[in-house]
Amino acid sequence: MKKERILLSLTLAVLMIFALFASTPTAVVAQTPKIMNIGMFGEPDSLNPVMAASISSWEFINWIFDPLVRWDDNWGIQPGLAESWDWAPNGTQLVMHMDPDATWHDGTPFTAHDANWTLFTWTWLGFWVGQTPRIDHFNISVPDDHTLVLNFVDSGYANIYHWDPDGGVGPPSWELNYRDEYNGTPVAINQEAFLTGLTYVPILAKHLWNPLTWDDPTYGTESTNYAVYGYQDAIWWGMLDPAWPTPLNGTGAFMLNEYKVGEYIRLDANPDYHLGAPNIDGILVTFYDNVDVMTEAVKSGVLDFCETEPVYVHYGNLPDEVTVNENSWMGWEGLLVNQYYNYTNAQGEYATRTVKHNALRQPEVRKAMNQAINKAEIAATAYLGHANAADSLIHTALKWHNDALVTYPTGAAAARATLEAAGWTEVAGVYQKMVEGTLETLEFELKYVTAIPTDFVIKALVKSYLDAAGFSITTIPVESTTFTAQTATEIWNFDIALTFYSQIADPNSMMQYMTSDSWINPNGVNITRVDEIYKEQQLTTNDVTRAALCDEFQQIMYDDSSIIVLVEYNDIEIYRNDVWTFTHTDWASGILSMWNIDSWLEVDEVVVPTTTGTGTTTNGPPLPPLPMELLLAVGLGIVVLVIVVVYFVKKK
Repeated sequence: MKKERILLSLTLAVLMIFALFASTPTAVVAQTPKIMNIGMFGEPDSLNPVMAASISSWEFINWIFDPLVRWDDNWGIQPGLAESWDWAPNGTQLVMHMDPDATWHDGTPFTAHDANWTLFTWTWLGFWVGQTPRIDHFNISVPDDHTLVLNFVDSGYANIYHWDPDGGVGPPSWELNYRDEYNGTPVAINQEAFLTGLTYVPILAKHLWNPLTWDDPTYGTESTNYAVYGYQDAIWWGMLDPAWPTPLNGTGAFMLNEYKVGEYIRLDANPDYHLGAPNIDGILVTFYDNVDVMTEAVKSGVLDFCETEPVYVHYGNLPDEVTVNENSWMGWEGLLVNQYYNYTNAQGEYATRTVKHNALRQPEVRKAMNQAINKAEIAATAYLGHANAADSLIHTALKWHNDALVTYPTGAAAARATLEAAGWTEVAGVYQKMVEGTLETLEFELKYVTAIPTDFVIKALVKSYLDAAGFSITTIPVESTTFTAQTATEIWNFDIALTFYSQIADPNSMMQYMTSDSWINPNGVNITRVDEIYKEQQLTTNDVTRAALCDEFQQIMYDDSSIIVLVEYNDIEIYRNDVWTFTHTDWASGILSMWNIDSWLEVDEVVVPTTTGTGTTTNGPPLPPLPMELLLAVGLGIVVLVIVVVYFVKKK
């Protein structure tokens, strides 16, 4: 029996050898997954598209979820989950045709019912969603699985009662959330404003989200809270629970594999992505709390890609294997001056504060701050020239920027003149005045995020400018996660905060941020005319009229100076060019952008030459098949070898 096994083994071995000779020779190389290692400063505040506020959150949402339409290279609109759309001649209706090839990451087909569910829900929660308030949530229809019909009205949602958790501070309360009353009058809307706004609305899977919201036993329409207490937006507040199980199943180019809070997020490429599968197999994003350490990791090859600061490009001695990719970042860095009355008046949830800062709500104080700051010096010194001084909330690169913006005279002397004209008196180098019955001095804290070199320089410069103008500024470094929490809407736990805001290429979103009831209102600003302009520019179909409204908005916000834009800066990214090839690098706001997916579909590994001995050769075309005569000769020799082997085995 042992002999037969030996014979069988020899025969199989011979057959395998013959098979090798009979086939076309090819290199057999183990496939290593193509995983890009990215470093990210800070961590997402949430991956739930309904809850997410930070830019890092939306970068992940861009990978995992898809909107109905996407930005193209020129900040125009191109298909996303909707492959085409048609407007009614009177502009009051939009018919969108869904991509039949799109699927959810769990394999479930994407349909118009998912888009309907998402837009209905976001319109219902319209007190914080700025892209959908004109959609009539009583009249969204789905004629078939791939067609969505939207109708537009003056106000698509009504006042509803909601449970207000009071920003997580103090007892919750029931109150009526005042919005525009539902008005079903059909209206023509600004098509550009609406479609560009949809780039900011990721579509959610109805089959996963509906059981956790509308059909949820605690928060849904059949719950006691909804039916008895009128708890009509309970589905929103249910998501505030940290244990709420956000379904992170999207239609996007990448699928969530693993999230280890505080450490990393691993994404896998979606092989069935409806716009074409990515070239790479996945992305590993590691979180850092120090830009310097993160930049060094790219230089050493531990990371493949990260965003960095100008100082590390100027003085970091980057190796040739590291490419610097620099583009204008679609946004601005500036100061938020707190306008939240409970905070400035030390009442409500801030009743334990011992100092009132109603001075921050005085127009002349904010104007003087704006005047005192040398923005050009900040751009040159903090950003080493990788930025430009700015005054408007709308980026200078956009057609909507107000080129005729009227600005204040600047400098410490001009700032002091503004304060003194309003009755402020300088005492021991700091101005003071009676404000609402309290003697207040211009002594404030300036909070900024630690471990960002540019912000470290900016806070020092801002302090020097304001101190020279009769203020007394104490700078407070804050870790990034804490800073995000303290500056969150309806928390607003700061005097002055140094931060940045992004924007899309249409002014609608930036205007919505600044409305009084915006979910991401930056500082409690409340200007009636801004609320009016926000609605008017959505409803006008005349682009000239809309541009004039946008100019008016920018002038109002500059004059108010509760948000002081300092600079527009460049996005600086670095990546390992010895490992990766990017073919889509000139996108405004960079490769790692909350709207750019094309770069991540196209990026691929560098074709690395193979090395043999001391020489180097590249992988050329496949070798031709061996001649049949040679194969026959080799085969005959193998047969003879088998006969000899069999003879000796049997002889033994």
